[in-house]
Amino acid sequence: MPSSSPVGSSMALVHEGWDHLRAQRPLSAWASWQRALRLEPRSSAAGQALAMLESAADLPAAARAVYRLRGPTSAAGRAAWDDRLGSRGAGDGDLEVLADRFGRLASENPDDSAAWYNRALCLAWMGNNRAAVGCLERAVALEAESAFDRAVEAWTLAEVLRQGGGAESLADDLRFAGTLDWEPQELTWLLDEFPEIQPVPTPQVPGAEAGLDCDIEVFHWLDRCLSVPGGAPRSTRAGDLPVVLATVYHSRASRTLRLSSPRVETLQRTEELLLPWIEAVAGRRSVRREALPRPLAFLDADVWMIRVPTEVEPAGSDHRMRDWIEHFYENEWIHRPRQGLEGLSPLSAASAARQGNRVLRAKLVAVVRFREQLGSRPSAARLYQGYPFDRLRRRLGLEPIDPTAVHPDDLTCAGPAELDRLDFAALEHPRLIEAVASAAGLRDDSRTARLASELVRHRLLPAVELDLAAMVVAPLVRRAIGAGDFDAAIDWIDRVHPAADAATGATLDVWRAEILARTGRGDAAMQLYRSLVHPDAAGAALALDAAETLLDNGHRDQARSLLGTARDLARSTGRRGIEQRAQALLGRLGSHPL
Repeated sequence: MPSSSPVGSSMALVHEGWDHLRAQRPLSAWASWQRALRLEPRSSAAGQALAMLESAADLPAAARAVYRLRGPTSAAGRAAWDDRLGSRGAGDGDLEVLADRFGRLASENPDDSAAWYNRALCLAWMGNNRAAVGCLERAVALEAESAFDRAVEAWTLAEVLRQGGGAESLADDLRFAGTLDWEPQELTWLLDEFPEIQPVPTPQVPGAEAGLDCDIEVFHWLDRCLSVPGGAPRSTRAGDLPVVLATVYHSRASRTLRLSSPRVETLQRTEELLLPWIEAVAGRRSVRREALPRPLAFLDADVWMIRVPTEVEPAGSDHRMRDWIEHFYENEWIHRPRQGLEGLSPLSAASAARQGNRVLRAKLVAVVRFREQLGSRPSAARLYQGYPFDRLRRRLGLEPIDPTAVHPDDLTCAGPAELDRLDFAALEHPRLIEAVASAAGLRDDSRTARLASELVRHRLLPAVELDLAAMVVAPLVRRAIGAGDFDAAIDWIDRVHPAADAATGATLDVWRAEILARTGRGDAAMQLYRSLVHPDAAGAALALDAAETLLDNGHRDQARSLLGTARDLARSTGRRGIEQRAQALLGRLGSHPL
């Protein structure tokens, strides 16, 4: 039986605190260690645990801050509190009793924001994070108009609590995984089929003898190969850095292949690539999927799923990392829905805030503040390269902390309202390029197309600064196709094509072929596709994609011809999955001569 002595009870609370911390409940851990100190004031174990939490540099500041109960917000509230809390006051007593008393106060006066906040704190100290977030929701709703800073403080705390044990369904930052049954000999096929899967050093058990055979092999599945064929120059744009779609763990002992990523969309992309290949080569298999909250120390893990090519000099690597941080937060993160923003993306929440929704404004300010705390950790300083989160605030239309942190003429982080106020015709060329890139990151084709059309009409197309395909042509083409004007879409492609480099030009040709196929011009589409297919593995993949596009648009004979090309190229380059897929589609089309 556990000891009933103060020392024994204190040590039990110390262990309980560590259990809470392992479950990502730092407030509960703090409360347990404080209770241990009250039982045994000289407890070195409790003191050391509290000191460790306070100095835990890998945790955001909100996860290791000391929180205090708030006082009543009015004289009338003071009388009600004195009556309900009793003569001992709100700072003493059992947490469960205090939580119940503040709950009664909140029920009797639903507009008492301090009572809601204090009940949330008591519940968080007890480890009931889910209920605590619900109480903070009420506090923010009450304070967003009258006490905005207190509302922001409350929701910053909620960002910590939603990642903790018991509140898993509320978490916004997750790690996703999918596991398949896998035979060891299939790994060779996989690596041959997908050369963008690159090995990484296998983690070693601390203390293990170096060189011992390890059961686990680890790989990074990139969205493109790190090396460029023929030594062609690389793009310096942040959005063109190789991205890790998933980390792949191959276990020979358990005969499994596990793919893991902090981004569900990239994990889904690997499954879309992998499952048809498996079905073609080895038969259909199910995927065992899971999603769990990320550890507090790795909440921003999705920021770091990029790889800078090894040939880049250190100074250049630092520059690219900083550019990537800007691209990630200002062009990608702002579009991801968050439960902490009522299911809206930060950009959508910002739009609602501009229209007067003070609750969403408070929550958005808190979410950005929490992300800024992640970037301010000493352990992350080298990675963030001094990124000022006031750039993100400007992007979202929030008040800056330091108005001098971002130059007012820098349009790369301008928000929607700011871009819409611009006189496009009066912009100098460099600022117009900035405006186009900024608008493209907001993903509103109507805004981007208005700016991009200025570049195209005045022949101001840069070869390096912009991704011509994604930022200039794509919004123009989508707008034209949406209006049913396919010839206009092709015209935009043709007008930009002369300014494109070889890779971008090939992308534009593929888009042109897709439009031709969609508009009944199958022969023209096939001829264009054939001019793009080179006798290598990439050519086999392109031929297969082209054939499937032609099939989707009813051009069976043209598709049959390209399927034969895809099959033959895949066979000669060892791309078994492409070969099997092409042969299967040929079988469905019948045995007509190629």
